[in-house]
Amino acid sequence: MEQTCANCQLSFEIEDEDIAFYDKVSPVLNKKKYPIPPPTHCPDCREQRRLAVNNEQFLYPSACDLCKEKTLTEHPPHAKQPIYCRNCWHGDKWDPRDYGRDFDFTRPFFDQWKELKRSSPSPALSIQGTVENCDYVHLTGDCKNCYLIMHADHNEDCYYGYGVKKCKSCVDVFNNFYCELNYDCIDCHSCYGLVGSRDCINSGPGAFLRDCVGCKDCFLCTGLRNKEYCFENEQLTQEEYRAKCAMADLGSFDIYKRCKARLRELELSHTFKAFQGHNLENCTGSQLYNCKNVQRSFDCDEVENGKFLYQIVLGAKDVYDAYQYGNNFQMSYENSICGLNGYNCYFCHETHYSNALFYGWYMESCKNCFGCANMHHMRYCILNKQYTKEEYEELVPRIIEHMQGTGEWGEFLPLTHILHGYNKTTANLHYPLAKEEAQAKGIPWDDYEPPSPEVKRVIPAAELPDNIADAPEDIMSCAIACELTGKLFIVTAAELKFYQMQKLPLPRRHWNQRHEDRFHARNPRRLWERTCATCAQTVQSSFSPERPEIVLCEDCYLKTVY
Repeated sequence: MEQTCANCQLSFEIEDEDIAFYDKVSPVLNKKKYPIPPPTHCPDCREQRRLAVNNEQFLYPSACDLCKEKTLTEHPPHAKQPIYCRNCWHGDKWDPRDYGRDFDFTRPFFDQWKELKRSSPSPALSIQGTVENCDYVHLTGDCKNCYLIMHADHNEDCYYGYGVKKCKSCVDVFNNFYCELNYDCIDCHSCYGLVGSRDCINSGPGAFLRDCVGCKDCFLCTGLRNKEYCFENEQLTQEEYRAKCAMADLGSFDIYKRCKARLRELELSHTFKAFQGHNLENCTGSQLYNCKNVQRSFDCDEVENGKFLYQIVLGAKDVYDAYQYGNNFQMSYENSICGLNGYNCYFCHETHYSNALFYGWYMESCKNCFGCANMHHMRYCILNKQYTKEEYEELVPRIIEHMQGTGEWGEFLPLTHILHGYNKTTANLHYPLAKEEAQAKGIPWDDYEPPSPEVKRVIPAAELPDNIADAPEDIMSCAIACELTGKLFIVTAAELKFYQMQKLPLPRRHWNQRHEDRFHARNPRRLWERTCATCAQTVQSSFSPERPEIVLCEDCYLKTVY
């Protein structure tokens, strides 16, 4: 079935398997099924909405509105969002049902839901499980001694990372799983001691590797399999390799930059598989690992039966249209940052250990709730108001029918109702808008910048010493001015120790700019038709046709690297 997107006006296809899924997960209330309608927005516009509810990188100093202790939060001060620190939010000194209200059948649902979210206390940061010495983390669980890592779980001694899972002592990484002592690495799995590397599996130590598997002690190499002592893809003896590496002092910022530039040159002659993935069955997309029957999805691991998924990891099954998380997430549709043994979640944002939720906004350990926000351990609530099971099951169908009339049922929160400025959300990375364009569409925008850190002095990035061995003694009491944006950032004691021990240069860019640099270094979450450079077969690839990389189908690629 062909459909025209209600937002961008482009046509998109709704397949029979999609219709079957919507029917499969449609809720049954009082023995009556309430069908989830086919989507009115194309996959990209649906993803944009899910991304636009997320502020994943911008944090602000604040204080808990209950205990008054200082904390960081994802909410800027002018938002006037009530926030509680983690201990207070989970404590018994308040009841989220105190913010409950009756459903107003004369008004749109989304207006009422947003008002509820704005009035009820939100957790200052999204943190799950046990965290120790991790005051500056967000969207993180079960971590120890970590600093400014986002979408991170089960890590220790990691700093400045995004999508960090089960890692130790990794710094400035993007989507690293089961890794240790990695620095400046993107999309690496089960690697040790890699520097400046990308798309590597079970490799290390090494530096400036791309698309290497099972490699050890390699430098400036691409597309190697189970190799050791290679320099620019040339096989050397151990002594020759050590001598070559000794000439590249990576503690020098100038040498580090030149090595990264050299890797980019080498990549142009490397043959790339049309997509990145490993251990797959009947899957389309890229950066997929250990997946089965997963279509048009990206950055997923251990997922079965899904479509239009992005960064769903550590286990999920029977899920469509989801952004981030996983951890045994099942039978759900149109969600953002949901997981941890959750199932039957619909149109939710940030739910944990919860099931049978409709339009939930930060819900922990909840069940059978509709249009609720900032609740934990609750059942049979609507707009945070408590009902009996019988009252809930009688009222929810009436609300769904009301939303069917307003055109809201089956839709995710519209861009006009997001709580953060669009430019501070993840959507602006993937689907950038100009301020004028956003405001013309009624989409919120936020130009607020938090105050700069109070420091002894400011060092422009260009004035930093080239080598980590010459780092100023007072560097931890100073701020560095980003070479690109001029924003100030500091170097922590643990971070400095890492650079000195690993002999790596001080960063010249603000930590958030480094995150954006790594983001833009990756391929977009899109598929294009390409022609295999060897057999001329048409393939679906995450490399756009105008890019210079040599792209092969999987069969030709495997013949090349093995």
